[in-house]
Amino acid sequence: MASPMSSSPRRITSRRNAHFQRWRSLWESKGIKMHQQCLVSGEKLVNETLMAHPALCDELIETESYQRPATQPSDLARFCITNDLFRELDRFGTHYPLLVCRLPSLPKADLTQAPSGLEMLCPAGDPANLGAIIRSCSAFGVHRVVLLREAAHPFHPKTIRTSSGAVFRQSMEWGPGIAELAASRLLKWVTALDLRGTSLSTYIWPQAVRLLVGEEGTGLPDLPFVTRIVIPHTLAVQSLNAAVAASIALFAYRQSYPLP
Repeated sequence: MASPMSSSPRRITSRRNAHFQRWRSLWESKGIKMHQQCLVSGEKLVNETLMAHPALCDELIETESYQRPATQPSDLARFCITNDLFRELDRFGTHYPLLVCRLPSLPKADLTQAPSGLEMLCPAGDPANLGAIIRSCSAFGVHRVVLLREAAHPFHPKTIRTSSGAVFRQSMEWGPGIAELAASRLLKWVTALDLRGTSLSTYIWPQAVRLLVGEEGTGLPDLPFVTRIVIPHTLAVQSLNAAVAASIALFAYRQSYPLP
């Protein structure tokens, strides 16, 4: 439940403080996994998360210098830290209180079953690219995103920020490593977006499909994919950014199967 702010925040002034060390660790996947928490930053995103997902909101980190959100969940813990400490956490330079959220539970994907409409298999190892891909998946109505083992953590601060908070809305599940997709019972539903294959401009999409997007530059490993597609482009660039390529492919799918 959201309520006006009332209680005074707990003050922290030392880098050796256990809370500060925990918050700082949330900039790395190891810390995120260990504490099952993530950092949300930026005025718009912090306020949207407080309003839309109050049950996930654990702590608010602020300084005396910055304006506070108008409302908060009634059980949200508040901390006030020095400007120097805050700058270490506020790496995007938002100059706005930071929100610490607990991670939503993500199930393990069963890829032996047929896809439910449009699904995305994502190995994106760059947190910013992953966030942009998840944002596009949310925009184009992807039923679920399967995060392959090679993918960055979906609740890395960069992923949360570039997804514009879509990581809290998009259905996501943990998947296997990309090499494990070689099993024929898994490959039959995969359409691989790669550096070679059938032109996207002529490809006829099945309605139920798992789209696999390769990494920028390297593409996908040499697995026996039944279907590979490619986005035609000039030789002026070697490849498209993974997030850009994914967005183009998702748009192309929706040309065949429009959103309601």
